[in-house]
Amino acid sequence: MAITVAPLTTTVMNSVGEDEAGTASGINNAVSRTGSLLAIAVLSIVLVDVFSPILERGLSALNLPAGVRQAITGQSIKLAGIEIPPGVSPKVHAAIQQTIDEAYISGFRTVMLICAGLALVSAVISWVMIGGKAARRAGNAAGTGQHS
Repeated sequence: MAITVAPLTTTVMNSVGEDEAGTASGINNAVSRTGSLLAIAVLSIVLVDVFSPILERGLSALNLPAGVRQAITGQSIKLAGIEIPPGVSPKVHAAIQQTIDEAYISGFRTVMLICAGLALVSAVISWVMIGGKAARRAGNAAGTGQHS
């Protein structure tokens, strides 16, 4: 994000006159913050949607008492911060913690793959757009050189 904000802000600020700089800056900041907030919200939903079913499957495989299982699944929104109910044996506690950890890692991995995909798409779009400008400049320079 840090590598895109400064160039984007520079582009926005250079595209308006001095009398509109305050408005452009405010709009740029509002859009940037809204985009960040939206990205966090969507990626959080993805993380929970991947985490929950994996947690459920893992807990089912452990054959836990219904009360323990409900206590854990009721906290699924906490993700890796789920508190294991007291009173389970150390062996079961370790198995539950491993299940929670594996579910979280799967969800986090999915979010990171989405982010990597978005970064790749962004890089391709930038390459195409910058490459298109370079080709137009080269064409304009060649056209100017022919008329001289």
